[in-house]
Amino acid sequence: MTIEEVQARLRAAQARIGREGRFALTLSLDGREECYITHWFRPDPHAFEDCRAVGSGTVSDCLAALDRYVAANAPADHARDEAPVLMAAE
Repeated sequence: MTIEEVQARLRAAQARIGREGRFALTLSLDGREECYITHWFRPDPHAFEDCRAVGSGTVSDCLAALDRYVAANAPADHARDEAPVLMAAE
């Protein structure tokens, strides 16, 4: 997976969660090939920025954790807009 593909996944997650803030991916430089993803956000406009751990491990582990985090934290109305609509014809 290229860095551009990882960036695209992070941008898509940001769009799906529908909140201000940012996701950060951190890679280790000590040869362990580990990374972690965090979500930085402000709980309200006048608060200090806060951080939540999203996932850690391999890049694949982090992206899977990112998908679970977004699914659990996306606003209900935003998730509904993205859900496919099934219609029955008579």
